Amino acid sequence: MKHVLAIAAAVLLAGCATSGMKDTLPKLSSKSDKTVTAYVQCVLPKWQALSPNANGDAKDDKGTVTASKDGAHERLEITANGSGSQVVMYELQKTKGDYNGSYREEAIACLSSAAPAPSVVPAASPAASSSSAVPPAQ
Repeated sequence: MKHVLAIAAAVLLAGCATSGMKDTLPKLSSKSDKTVTAYVQCVLPKWQALSPNANGDAKDDKGTVTASKDGAHERLEITANGSGSQVVMYELQKTKGDYNGSYREEAIACLSSAAPAPSVVPAASPAASSSSAVPPAQ
């Protein structure tokens, strides 16, 4: 019975810790060209690398990703918006001096589905290419 009460108290305290998050200004509010599900699938593993207790859920046109670690509470709310989604991030961190921007950076990294730019391969110098040039066939 004591274990049940301890678990209930922990859940209640966790709910209290995150309930005031919407009273703060969002740390991020942006549009993504990804669907709600695709965005959650992108950001969740990145947040789990930062905080093993991170979890996420995406249903129809809404999704959330949350994480807590060392007194910091992070929450992403994702809603469908046209062909993409709207992403809003709230956070509570224990002290301003210990601010960790990693969660926000990972959330931003998942906004675009654009492929990374291809690497540039340097062209051979004209002198080197002229000595190995083959004349066109006739």
